[in-house]
This record gives sequence, C-alpha cells and structure tokens, in this order.
Amino acid sequence: MEQLLLDWYEHFFSTEEKYKEDAPFYYMGAVLFYKNKTKFDVIDGQQRITTLLLIDQFINDSNSYLNQNKWDLNYNSLLSSANIKINYSYLRRSESLVKIKDFISSIFEKLIFTIIITNSEDDAFTFFDSQNNRGVSLGAVDFLKSYHLRELKDKIDIQTKFVKQWDSNNANQFLDELFSQTLWRSRNWKGKNIQFENKDLILKNFQKDTYKEDNNDQLKLYSNVNNRFASSLIYDAKKGILMQLNPLSMQLSPALYPFALRQPIQKGIGFFLYAEKYYSLYELLFDKKEVPEVIEVLNTLVQSFNSYFKSFFKLAVVIYYDKFKEEKVFEFALWLDFLLGSLRVNQATIVAQTPVKILRDSNQNFFDVIELAYRPEEIFEFIRKLNINGSNINYFYGKEVKDYGAENGVRNQYRKDNLVFYKNQNLEIEQELTNKKRWIYERLKK
Repeated sequence: MEQLLLDWYEHFFSTEEKYKEDAPFYYMGAVLFYKNKTKFDVIDGQQRITTLLLIDQFINDSNSYLNQNKWDLNYNSLLSSANIKINYSYLRRSESLVKIKDFISSIFEKLIFTIIITNSEDDAFTFFDSQNNRGVSLGAVDFLKSYHLRELKDKIDIQTKFVKQWDSNNANQFLDELFSQTLWRSRNWKGKNIQFENKDLILKNFQKDTYKEDNNDQLKLYSNVNNRFASSLIYDAKKGILMQLNPLSMQLSPALYPFALRQPIQKGIGFFLYAEKYYSLYELLFDKKEVPEVIEVLNTLVQSFNSYFKSFFKLAVVIYYDKFKEEKVFEFALWLDFLLGSLRVNQATIVAQTPVKILRDSNQNFFDVIELAYRPEEIFEFIRKLNINGSNINYFYGKEVKDYGAENGVRNQYRKDNLVFYKNQNLEIEQELTNKKRWIYERLKK
C-alpha cells in the first residue's frame, strides 16, 4: 500500500508539492472477473480493489462507496479479513496519505483499469494462468514478430534469416526489456506528457505506427551519426546490408546500421533491421562492454542505485551513444551520474516515477536535449545548470555526513562509492560530496 501511495504522490504532484490538474492518467493494470450468475468473483485484482476501497473509506467515511452500498464485497478467507484490518490501521499513520488525501477524489478519477469478464470459471483461471505464466501468454514482441513477418510472406529466405536472428536475440525474453525500457521510452519519453509503457502502447508504436513504401525492399534513410551521405539501403539475404552511396555501397555490422532511435520505422525488413541494430548496440555497451568508460561508471558509481535509476542510466547512455558514439562518452557518464546522484542523496526513497520527474519537471526534457544537441558540451551544460525544486542540483551535494542516513544505507553507500572513485582527493579530510563538481573536472583532466 505504501508503494502505491508513494507512486501516486510522484505521479500527481509537482516538485513544489502542488497537485497537477494536467497529470496523465495512472494505469492500475488488469482486473479479471468471473460472472457467477448474479454476482462477480474477483479472480485477479482483489488486493487493488480492496486497497482503493480502504482508502476511500478512511478518507470519506460516511460518504464512502461502501457506506453508500455501491460495493458489496464478501471475503471467504480469514486471512483476508486480518490483512484488511492491518492495512486500515496502517492508513492512520501513513505520512504519504496525508500528502494526497485532499485530492483523493481527483486521483481516483484518473485511475485506469483494464476490465476482463468471463462467463466460465475455467476460462477465468486459464486466462489468469496464462497472464502469470511467462512464455504462455503472447507478449508485445511476439505480436510484433508475427506482424512484420507477414510483410515478408513472399520472401522465405529473408523470413528464415530474421526469425533465426530474432529468436537468438530473444533468449530469456531480452527483447521484452529492450522494447519496453529502451526503444519505446527513447521514442516516447519526450516533452512533458510522459507515461509508462504497456503492451498496447508498444504495439501501437512498433506495429500500427510503422509505414510501408511501394518498394518496401528499399529502406528510406535519415541523417544521423552513421549516415551523412546516403538516402536509402537495400537488404540482401546473402550479402546483408548494402547502403546506396551514389553509386558506392558498403556492408555494415548491425550496431552501425544507419538508423536513428526516433526515426519512422518501415514495416517488415525495416522493423527487423531497426530491432537488430539496437539489440547489437545495447549488447555492445552493456554485455560485451566495448566502451569501458561507461562500464567503469556503471560498476562503481551507479552500482548502488536501485533498478529505476540503473535503467534510466542505461537508457540515457544508449540515446547519447546513438547520437555521438564514443565522443566524450566518459564525460557524459560522469555528468549523468552527477544528475542522478543529486537525487539519490536528496531523497530517502527512489520510486518508479522519480526518473520521469527528471524529464517532466525541468525546463526541457533531458532526452530531447540529447537528441537536439549538436555538441556534447550542450548536454553537459544543461545538466550543470539543471534546477530541481528551485535549487541547482549541485546544492544537494552540500549535505554533511550525518545527513546521509543510516551508516549502511543506500545514500551512505553512494557517498562512499564516490569517495573511492574520486580517490585523488584527501579522503581523510573530505568525507562529504560538497566538491563533487570539482572532482569531476579534475578526473577529466587525467
């Protein structure tokens, strides 16, 4: 329950702790019902429904849905009853609820569910199992694969090659992570209206929103760091990529395919080559570790971040590398850590919405700044001047050691990791991170 309340606060309130009337809808997931004659059995979603009703009852009391008989719930488990009492008691001391309680009605109006109703109990539990047994239910990448293979129905040799490569890349369902946390976010986390991905949004972006040319074998190209002078390429199942260079041609490795993250995607061959390019680029950066400067920062400073910040760090590196390759990539990694670290030391808790606030609540979306920059220095300057809650991010590094919380806590661990990483300093004298900006400049001089 506490995590949900924290997520709502991050999602619906600005950095100045004001409720945002224009906050996007908040997706609560799917709720599965079995229609049993005149009543509905909740197969999946009981905890979410109960949590919302408890919050409503606690805040609205006699005007709550339960007291107005708008909901009539029966629980068949004594354990459920015990948990309800525990959670209701928790609400009495929840600081998170205090922050949002005056706006709870507005928040409820912006909650979105997917409602599924079956007329067969067997069907309900079969559906539930398929949703919770990974590999049984078709995910977005399975639909994408099938959709774009249909565009190649007359090209069996190309189909065979793409299927083999796709399945190899998708070991342990890695493509699910690539499309959701890297490709979809890099294309859609722009401007101020930012939301999290779901299956429908992924399918819309990489299926419905792709396009088809009259000659779909020849792919239109867009200018980027891998392409300064070609307008199209042709894919050959035996020869691979041939880029038309009026009249020269050259063969490329997947990580160098001349695509850009936010470019339009062409159906069929264009989609598969796009996916292969960014699979290979991600592998190059984080699995093969061919850019050691990034790995050095990732394995030292970023190691104490939680999964939300680690994913954000990797996503930002992919966007930057796709634009500038290895040009000043170490400097970018250091300033990116400077940005994320300022929030790490300032907040006791980092939740899923925290990285989103970095993009949404600054004057410019950080990812847009990377995409639109002509020189890396424009990005570094943006980070150094970035304000959060009205204060420059350098301000948050001014904490004393006693302000970092528990000795073995995550904030103290991050402080210690910094002291080790920037070990050219007099560590027996400097134990705070007050001079971190200067440390970065000194490290770069080396």
